[in-house]
Amino acid sequence: MSLTTARLRFRPFVGADHAWLHPIASDPVVTRYTDWGPNSDDDTAAFLGEATAEGAAPSPWTWAVTLADGTGIGSASLDVVSATHRRARVGYLVGPSHQGVGYGTEVATWLVARAFEEHGIRRVEATCHPDNTASARVLAKAGLLLEGRMRGHLLARGVWRDSLLWAALDTDPRAAGH
Repeated sequence: MSLTTARLRFRPFVGADHAWLHPIASDPVVTRYTDWGPNSDDDTAAFLGEATAEGAAPSPWTWAVTLADGTGIGSASLDVVSATHRRARVGYLVGPSHQGVGYGTEVATWLVARAFEEHGIRRVEATCHPDNTASARVLAKAGLLLEGRMRGHLLARGVWRDSLLWAALDTDPRAAGH
């Protein structure tokens, strides 16, 4: 099964994605704002093993993001963190050679729309490192609003770090094309 936007395809990961995913996930520049990585070869293999496992839990949904020609450029995830409260979290990663041309915004917008329209989510959340201005711009363009700074939110590489909390409600006029 493959899902699409104007320029991108979203599909389940397969083992062969290791060839293009590992150079992205092992890049210290790409992972400088994440709470994981840079990945070893085994780390990427473990991620793909979880993402491709038979009978894996339906949430989080994780997709490989490719161009129309099949070139792998990153990943997207949608995690329903509370079905009762209709709350979800989204995340995305775009490799460095495909940044700066709107793919991140296209991925984030697709994730938010999917959460609202297909899963009946009320609130979509995302976080980013306070220094990650590119991701902050992507989240704003996707219709999320900056709600605040969560101090000491994540333990990343042995250091506690803050995160910015972004969110959109299904009633927000800017969210997901509303």
